[in-house]
Amino acid sequence: MKVLISYSGGKDSQACLIWAVKEYGVENCEAVFCDTGWENPATYEHIETTCKELGVPLVILKSKKYDGFIALARKKKRFPSTNARFCTSELKVIPSIDYVLSHTENVIVVEGIRKSESFSRSLMQPACTYFKSYFETNAKGKTQSYRKKDVLAWCEKYNADRIRPIFDWEAQQVIDYIRDNGQQPNPLYYQGFTRVGCFPCIMSRHGGVKRIIDNFPQQWAELKKYEKELGTTFFPPDYIPAYAKTQRAPGGKPICTAEDVERYLKARNATGDIFEEDTPSCMSAYHLCE
Repeated sequence: MKVLISYSGGKDSQACLIWAVKEYGVENCEAVFCDTGWENPATYEHIETTCKELGVPLVILKSKKYDGFIALARKKKRFPSTNARFCTSELKVIPSIDYVLSHTENVIVVEGIRKSESFSRSLMQPACTYFKSYFETNAKGKTQSYRKKDVLAWCEKYNADRIRPIFDWEAQQVIDYIRDNGQQPNPLYYQGFTRVGCFPCIMSRHGGVKRIIDNFPQQWAELKKYEKELGTTFFPPDYIPAYAKTQRAPGGKPICTAEDVERYLKARNATGDIFEEDTPSCMSAYHLCE
């Protein structure tokens, strides 16, 4: 039996990696990282370092169809959005399914999902079968279709369980668990970030984006460059107020460009209220500066 730990370099998956090594033994574990090509350099380094410290083999998965996040956006002629998260399905879900199907033995997939993260996650289960979506219908009355014949044939021979060991934990418990077991969380948390996967992520809040602008100007400049290349915007139309938008789509509707976001967040930061949703840049949300 092989234990596959979905590892993003974030605190939740790191805690699960430590937990799995203690629960199943390092000889049975693999850390599985789906590389989107859109991560912060600190995250890539953190993943490598923590796996070496634990002695866990690191498997890096990439999409066979798209060479990362930007290649996917070029093909789609748009960036993903909260309503069309094809980045997750194409760059993470599909490579992960392919990897599970490559095994000729039973597997356990360990995921760092916590129910307190969001309402949708609170509806999930702490344990289920990995291929559950192939056998149960979703809200639209459909089942998962990607490689369905292969999945059904694989499931006739092998079993894949999905477990979420920190499902009931709070964020501070996760951080404390990592440190109590001799590791440190992703260094981005020390800079005040609360989200470290994808940089930026389409789900990033104002405080996180402002930190990227201030601390990682090169990555921010790349985003602005890709917006101009693709002729589309990264952020949703309602990400900033209408008065802060300076450009319009061909149909005349105001659009939210990265340039506008930067201008708005810098102005808002000057008033001192940008971090009402987040933590100040000089401190961590998880008491890591103490």
